[in-house]
Amino acid sequence: MSEIPPYPPPPPLPPEPETSPAAAEPARAAPTPAYPSYPSAPPAPSAPPPDYAAPVSAYPAPYGYASAAQPRASRNLRTIIAAGILVVVLLLGIMGYVFAGYVYASSRISAAAGAINTLDSRRSYVNTTFDLLEQQASTLGTQSDGSVGKATATSMVTESQGLRSGLAGNDQGLVAARTHLNEQQWLTSLSQGRLTAEAARIDHGRKAIATVRAAAQQYVFYGHFLEDYYQADIDLTALIATATANDVAGAASADGSLEDDLTKALQSSANVAELPTELHDRLLDLQTFANDFGTLLNAYVKRDQAGYDAANKAIKADTAKLGAYDPAAPAAKIKSYYQHYRVDFNLEMDKATA
Repeated sequence: MSEIPPYPPPPPLPPEPETSPAAAEPARAAPTPAYPSYPSAPPAPSAPPPDYAAPVSAYPAPYGYASAAQPRASRNLRTIIAAGILVVVLLLGIMGYVFAGYVYASSRISAAAGAINTLDSRRSYVNTTFDLLEQQASTLGTQSDGSVGKATATSMVTESQGLRSGLAGNDQGLVAARTHLNEQQWLTSLSQGRLTAEAARIDHGRKAIATVRAAAQQYVFYGHFLEDYYQADIDLTALIATATANDVAGAASADGSLEDDLTKALQSSANVAELPTELHDRLLDLQTFANDFGTLLNAYVKRDQAGYDAANKAIKADTAKLGAYDPAAPAAKIKSYYQHYRVDFNLEMDKATA
């Protein structure tokens, strides 16, 4: 295989023809512009940039062109203003909540205080009634007339019942005021301390009323007991009078009434708190006397001399025992017991009005 000879080199280029300056091609004229041109504005004089920001364009950018960027300082200012308005609104709301809660709580407290003051205006009446009841109860030690004693006991019952029911309206007013103190707790949360203190005052006022009611109820029981007790005394007086007059039939009737009324007195004595034992024992002694006197009358009717003598001896022993009775001792105990109701009432009222 024979080798292929390399390509021969290209021939040299011919020399460029010489041209004279006069024969040079004239310069082409500038193309005519499609639109008429206007002279450009002269360059702005050199001056330092202004200290203020460029004004925001009054009109939005044309379609297809980017709008001018808003200055960052303007956005921050609007945020600060909005935050300030929000803080002011919150502060006004909080102030309104506190003020409304204070006003509402104050109105509830004022109503509660009014109910307590109304109760306090009855304080003199309660203490005066306590005085009267104590005086009536003390007649147990001084009253020898059963009829007068029974009338006094009936008056005691009437006064006690009036005292017990007379404060019912005051208690209802305190209950209503106490209930209103717990209303709208979402609004009065900042005034709970004042509301709690006022509620405690109402509670003391209601305790005072409860004390009066308890005392009045006990005076009612005691008055009913004294009615039966003095009725037995009336029967005993009638029995002695008929026996002295040798009225056997009248004495027998009086003795039967005495036994019945003594049974009633012993039953009613069970309702009286802290009844002195002297009173209960005297009733038992009177009951024994009535039984022995009935035996005496039966022996007299039957002409049973031995039975009559035995009954007469027993009656003398009963009479001696009854004669040793001191009515002042139980009367003092009764007065001492009932005084604690007055003390407790005034103590609770002092706390309610403090």
